[in-house]
Amino acid sequence: MVVCKIMMDSLPSENTRRGGQSSRIGVVAGASPRTYHTDIGVSPSSAPRRKDDPPETDSWQEQEDTVWFLMRAAYGQERKAKEVLEADNIEVFLPMTNKMHLVNGKRKCITESLIPNFLFVHSTERLMKKYVGCPKLNYFHHYYIPNKDENGIPIGKNGRKPLVIPDDQMEAFFKWYEAEDDNKMFVSDGSVKIVKGDKVKITQGKFIGFCGFVCRVKRQTRVGVTIDGLGTIVTAYIPRAFLTKVTEE
Repeated sequence: MVVCKIMMDSLPSENTRRGGQSSRIGVVAGASPRTYHTDIGVSPSSAPRRKDDPPETDSWQEQEDTVWFLMRAAYGQERKAKEVLEADNIEVFLPMTNKMHLVNGKRKCITESLIPNFLFVHSTERLMKKYVGCPKLNYFHHYYIPNKDENGIPIGKNGRKPLVIPDDQMEAFFKWYEAEDDNKMFVSDGSVKIVKGDKVKITQGKFIGFCGFVCRVKRQTRVGVTIDGLGTIVTAYIPRAFLTKVTEE
């Protein structure tokens, strides 16, 4: 089990949100992109077609809607990929954390990816074809999952498709990432047991507005959301009095 405990003294400053460095131990370099971007990303309906655009083809079921793709980068190249994409006005979410490491016998705060080798990109499948494996991003690729029909038969040439993270999971991730608390965690395997029951919403405290499912971690009641293909984001301890049932429409 790989657990990342997020240590935070306060929310990132405006400078930190825009890519500056923080001296605190905690989440840095951007908060969620939704905290400071209002109209980022490229919609296929509004982007003019250019000569170097890839041909419009019917791939595995080409995503023409703007969605959140989970993307992979070579080791240590996540931030470089983020810079290249954001330079072209493509929305990217790269959660970061500050950790203390022992370097030459001295404790040093180092900023690193919360989820090494991964980043989230808000775009379309057609637009992503321009970047995946291109010369300046030859270390940047989709994260693929099996693509099968209801009978388990592979669909398409390779029987796989890019993983798309649902919007509700991403919104939960943003809210969790921005919350100021030393005891929230990201758990990268299935060791967190989510109670299969009612969805709840936190009504008070640092995680107010966060929606998920009750889980028990370190003998405490918390609220967690599983992010497809990655793991589970877990809040700090939440008193039962701070929870209300979410009525699904």
